[in-house]
Amino acid sequence: MAVANHIRLGLAASPPCEVYRPRVANPALGPGIPFLTQADARLIPITGFIAAAAVVGFATNLSMHLLNLRMQAMGLSGFEIGTSVAIQALGITVAAPATKHVIGFCGVRAAILAGALLSSMALIAFISLSELAIWNAVRFVFGAGLALLFTASESLIISRADAGNRGRIVGWYATALAAGTAAGPLLVTMIGIQGSTPLLWGSLLFWLATGPIVACLKRGEELAPVVRSSTFTTLRFAPIAFVSAFVFGVADNGGMAMLSVYSVLSGYDYMHAVVLAVFATIGAIVLQVPLGFSASRGDPRPLLLLCGIGSIFLLALLPAIMSVKPVAFGVAFGLGGLLEGLYTIGLISIVKSYRGVGISTANGYFVSMCGLGELTGPLATGLSMEYFGAPGFVLSLILTLAVYVLLIVISKRPITVAP
Repeated sequence: MAVANHIRLGLAASPPCEVYRPRVANPALGPGIPFLTQADARLIPITGFIAAAAVVGFATNLSMHLLNLRMQAMGLSGFEIGTSVAIQALGITVAAPATKHVIGFCGVRAAILAGALLSSMALIAFISLSELAIWNAVRFVFGAGLALLFTASESLIISRADAGNRGRIVGWYATALAAGTAAGPLLVTMIGIQGSTPLLWGSLLFWLATGPIVACLKRGEELAPVVRSSTFTTLRFAPIAFVSAFVFGVADNGGMAMLSVYSVLSGYDYMHAVVLAVFATIGAIVLQVPLGFSASRGDPRPLLLLCGIGSIFLLALLPAIMSVKPVAFGVAFGLGGLLEGLYTIGLISIVKSYRGVGISTANGYFVSMCGLGELTGPLATGLSMEYFGAPGFVLSLILTLAVYVLLIVISKRPITVAP
């Protein structure tokens, strides 16, 4: 790794995380569990971090559905529920870039525990809340806790990725996150939405997510204090990665989250609408490892172009084949995988661009851009569907992706490497 110049040192976030002391080793490596190679020893904490990410995704999506359904049961309108969701996304957008400063002040372990504390206590507070203004204020705090927990844990995972394993690590991480997110609503069907029990379960899950992280870290292995840097300095090394995070947020919250609504407007019953959404989720789970592996071996931009153009093609095809359900399910599978790929490949671009210092700074802005997309996506898609009906769903996403593809094409700047 080249020696960083003084300007790049200002990028700041974390120290070289490649200097990593495994908790276990074979006899040749020192005390620990016999028969484990150094590679095996390094794999154990990464596996723990990825397992924690799956639980974070599970708890987050569980909480989203749980809070929205409770608001609906309270008699609140769709606009009020949507506004509350947007306020949570705003909390994520505001808090994610600040995670690097929390890590710098108290360390990554404490930052993760603080995120779990904020998220869990906010969920418990919803048990006794009925006033909408206070509900939304607590939901903003809940989003901030999610951002802190999510950004700090994700920074740990990608800081362990190098040229030899980044595709596998980020691919499996995205797979675990998508699988956990998909499983979240299942618990809602089992425990219901009424009373304090569902919220207490959600609160407990956030603490369970911190367990593998705390167990696999020991003092001295944490991300180091932060050096302040400008937003522009951080974003300029891999701008396409941050745009990818924003477009993913738009496509995820304004696309995949609205797919079942589009299905019903296109003539599906509720059961088949759910099945279509499930196929999209399965695609998001299955395709991340091959996409991540491919992106790690060269310039990620061609794969980002593939995801963007492929998604446009599948979206344009969707209205014509909705009546042929097996084909529609296959299109949803591919669409879910390609749109999720924007996040996976964008994250790999962050791993490639930021070494040592810069990981938690860059990842904080990456998560923030994703949160901004999650905030604006439903508004754009909802307005488009309000004016154009079901075709508005496809139109708004195609326009967003077309602008994104154009930005990639006209961007001649290669992905550079920060220290």
